[in-house]
Amino acid sequence: MLLTLLCDMNMRWLKNGTGALIALLFVVASLAGSGCISDTSGDHAESGSIESVKLQIAGSTTVLPIAEECARIFMEKHPGSRIDVAGGGSSHGIKSVADGTVDIGTASRNLKDSEREAHPELLPHAIARDGVAVIVHPSNPITGLTMEELQQIYTGKITNWKDLGGDDAGIVVVSREEGSGTRDCFESTVMKPIDEEITQGAIIQDSNGKVRATVAGNRDAIGFLSLGYVNDQVKALTLNGVEPTVATVLNGEYPISRTLWMITKGEPDRDEKAFLDFVLSEEGQGIVEEVHFIPLGAST
Repeated sequence: MLLTLLCDMNMRWLKNGTGALIALLFVVASLAGSGCISDTSGDHAESGSIESVKLQIAGSTTVLPIAEECARIFMEKHPGSRIDVAGGGSSHGIKSVADGTVDIGTASRNLKDSEREAHPELLPHAIARDGVAVIVHPSNPITGLTMEELQQIYTGKITNWKDLGGDDAGIVVVSREEGSGTRDCFESTVMKPIDEEITQGAIIQDSNGKVRATVAGNRDAIGFLSLGYVNDQVKALTLNGVEPTVATVLNGEYPISRTLWMITKGEPDRDEKAFLDFVLSEEGQGIVEEVHFIPLGAST
């Protein structure tokens, strides 16, 4: 219809001159203003595409590799997004999201009753599974411990490797700091059943990476860390004859395991939901596996 009108106006312009041309321009402008001539510049925009996302994330050093890699890939997929990720420990992450200083807190332990009571608005979102491995230096001849032996080492009752069939050398006990989700998991499974505390003589480190580096650098050391941090720099011990693996964590044979969390203050807002949806997507859970943790949907 527009083409017919324009052709008709063109013929009139040829007959009547400038006055008809002005009329033509007026009609075209009117049609454009009314929406009859559409702007197709946005035709190739993706329907429902995610706009730029801005987030601050902090907390567990166990969850840190998952959060960092997911943030990196998410920002590549959504240019203009800015997701800052930091560690600090599970308690730091929970406190920070409760205080509103970060958007998402990460934790490698469940919320404590005291935290739930103080901050009932906190909403945990499970993102992965993990085990806590007991590690020694690769040159240590010990390959496994019983739960009782591990308890006696960490209470300071066994202090020499020779008492366990190893070398005549003092045991250097390495632990995580108070507030660590990894320590909380270890204490809940290993120490609380005997109502004992970790020895005061333990070397305290504030991240999984530092525990690994300490044990890797001392042939007489023993430590515990996230299964996702085990590499060839250290040797993971069996516990009660069970190796710490994805399969033994999933089937419940390995005793020291936990769920990993991302926590929001109330229901996630648009940006928080976009990132959480990505982490829980098939691609995000693939990243979880790539950085050596256990996807939620994994099976034995």
